[in-house]
Amino acid sequence: MLLAAPAAAQAPDRIATTADALVANPLFFDGKRVVLRHAVKETGRVSELDGTAKPVFVFWKEQSRGSDGEIRAEFYDLGRIVEGDQRFSSYDFTPVLEAASHGRWPARDQVFVLLGATFINNPPSTAPTIRAIALMPEQFDNRNVTLTGRFRGRNLYGDLPQGVAKSKWDFVLQSADGAIWVTGLRPKGKDFELDPSARVDTGRWLEVKGTVQRDGTAVWLNGESIRLTTAPTETTVEVAAPAIPVEPPPSVIFSAPLADDTDFPTTGKVRIQFSRDMNEKSFQGRVRAGYSGPAGASPAPPPFTFAYNDGNRSLEIRFKGPLASLQSVVIQLDEGITAIDGQPLKPWTLKFTTGQ
Repeated sequence: MLLAAPAAAQAPDRIATTADALVANPLFFDGKRVVLRHAVKETGRVSELDGTAKPVFVFWKEQSRGSDGEIRAEFYDLGRIVEGDQRFSSYDFTPVLEAASHGRWPARDQVFVLLGATFINNPPSTAPTIRAIALMPEQFDNRNVTLTGRFRGRNLYGDLPQGVAKSKWDFVLQSADGAIWVTGLRPKGKDFELDPSARVDTGRWLEVKGTVQRDGTAVWLNGESIRLTTAPTETTVEVAAPAIPVEPPPSVIFSAPLADDTDFPTTGKVRIQFSRDMNEKSFQGRVRAGYSGPAGASPAPPPFTFAYNDGNRSLEIRFKGPLASLQSVVIQLDEGITAIDGQPLKPWTLKFTTGQ
């Protein structure tokens, strides 16, 4: 008998954002293609975004740059890259390490890099579009605007790193590579009613009027009116960034107890460690535990809870009561669990036996 203790959505191909948002949400942006507008300073052998709370270094694909335009690159938390990872062998991180951490490899969430960066010369948009607000929220703060975008539910596609929790009807509006939260307004009109929790309702184009609001790196539209509309003609400049070789799929590298261990404490906890940073949400509904005896011959195991620890890439399973003595226990990680870049974990099983 196995007990299950529902799943995540795909991220957009590229995300229009700000440098402050990158630094505030490094796990969300790690490994993603981003576009931003931000001043760059040159210090010795390194290029760095100017004035960020934590250092963000830029590795340019090409040297031609301007003073008014967009930076497009792949964002990485250097501390999440394993030192010596061959996927990044074409990048010399030595100057960055010397500038940021006295030559030592940094811890997570401390030093960031933009790899394969390109610069597109173009002036900032003065029109209040979703993309323009995503790139320059400070320019539109407290402005009354009319925005057109796709209904994406309650961030069902991972367009944004954080919610705003203003009301139960909060939803994301997305267009091109930008997205924004809409609050204070139910997605309902004369001839439509959309459910923020239902993917089947996503993709409808809406026109929403309201006021742009900010709190730190969180940006939202305080909605005033809403109606159905059609897709606008909106294009963005595409630039091919150098492809980073795909990292191998995640795997289990350690468990406690080990496979086939005996005399496991009936009140013990199970820990499973992974080779990669995992998507915490992907574990929901895909972790099972039970006894391996014939159906009906063994008592049902107690309920359990689990928690993913990002710091050491491990999943900890705790039972809410003692396990039965001298029972063979099976822990299963089902198909659908993924690393943060979407790479799937192969289904995995752990068997061990409890003690007296």
